[in-house]
Amino acid sequence: MIRMHVPDMTCGGCAAAITRALQSADTQAQIQIDLPGHQVSVQSRLRADQVLNALKTAGFTPELQAA
Repeated sequence: MIRMHVPDMTCGGCAAAITRALQSADTQAQIQIDLPGHQVSVQSRLRADQVLNALKTAGFTPELQAA
């Protein structure tokens, strides 16, 4: 499980954009979003750097959290 803090995820539109970005990189990704806590958890075949890059490309500034 890859856990990230995404401080600039502020609304449902942001959460939807993050979900789309991650699922376009890995259609089988399982994504959990905690909007008030600005947390995203992803179970994916992608490496952590690939997940971070997908969110950065979508315009967000994710910070990897310790497992």
